[in-house]
Amino acid sequence: MKLTTSNGHAYDVHWAAVASTKILFIQMDDERPLSAIAQEFEGLEWLRREDEFGGTMLYEGFSELESVKRVEPGVVLLSLKKAVTA
Repeated sequence: MKLTTSNGHAYDVHWAAVASTKILFIQMDDERPLSAIAQEFEGLEWLRREDEFGGTMLYEGFSELESVKRVEPGVVLLSLKKAVTA
């Protein structure tokens, strides 16, 4: 599964799913420092997920990185939340 972001980065991910209407979770392989990964997921306008069957899903508004953590060596779990608009 591939995930492309509004800032032009593309990642191979294990999965990406919305747990509620306001939080997006992403799990992927990445051995870089967590701070480097976090920088790439801050302030996004959208993310597009493409699966191996040709299906796509567009996630808009998930611009605030809530957390990034290592769940096992070389695997990270990110959570992004929708920005609050007034």
